[in-house]
Amino acid sequence: MNSIPESKKSHLWRKIIWHTDPEVHPLGPYHSIEIYCCEEANGYSIWYVRRLGKDDHRGIPGMENADYLLGFYGKNNRDAALERAVLIANSDPEPDKVIQTLDKLAAAAQKV
Repeated sequence: MNSIPESKKSHLWRKIIWHTDPEVHPLGPYHSIEIYCCEEANGYSIWYVRRLGKDDHRGIPGMENADYLLGFYGKNNRDAALERAVLIANSDPEPDKVIQTLDKLAAAAQKV
C-alpha cells in the first residue's frame, strides 16, 4: 500500500488536470498540472501546482512553473474553498483551457 506523503495529508480535495502520459514517456520526465484544496492551521487554501516542460506550450506564454496560492478562506469557509477549487478545476472539459484559466488566476496570485 502506498503511503501518503506528509505534504498531501492535509489535502481535502485535489485534481490532476493534465500529466505526462507514462506510456509515451515511461522513463520521464514527469510533468503535471494540479489544483488542490487543503486545510491550513487557520483556514483553507487553494493551490495551483504548475510543472510543465520548458518546451510545453500549454497555458500562458512566459508563465513560470511554481506553486501558486490562488485563494485563502477562513476556518468557517471550508465549503466555499472546496467549491471554488472544484469549479476552477472543472471550468472546461478541455485540459488546455483549464490550464489557461489557472495561469490567468496565477498571474494575480502569490507564487511560492
